[in-house]
Amino acid sequence: MLVILWAFTLFHLVVGAASLGLAVRFLTPEERTLWRSPLALLVAELLCWIYPVVAFIGASAAWRAYDDGHHLAMPMLIAPIAWLLFMGLIFAIVDFAEDGILGNTRQSES
Repeated sequence: MLVILWAFTLFHLVVGAASLGLAVRFLTPEERTLWRSPLALLVAELLCWIYPVVAFIGASAAWRAYDDGHHLAMPMLIAPIAWLLFMGLIFAIVDFAEDGILGNTRQSES
């Protein structure tokens, strides 16, 4: 159990850092002009800004539950992944609703 807790904690740390880096990149005017859909950009920003917070709360709660001997450590650690899946689904719905094509919300940088 301890190895799984460490693995998921490191996963959340790496993905959270990458998410924060992308969220900061979303603040630049160059990146904002590449997005065709303001609603899809908003969903992407929400995903990137909120995930690190959710991951920190989930990981710290999981470690506290493990220290206290509760059996809910794993669900608490996996909950931030549910946030990624949920927001990915919302992003896909918004993307498809905008123009009927998946993956067309951002222009290429050429």
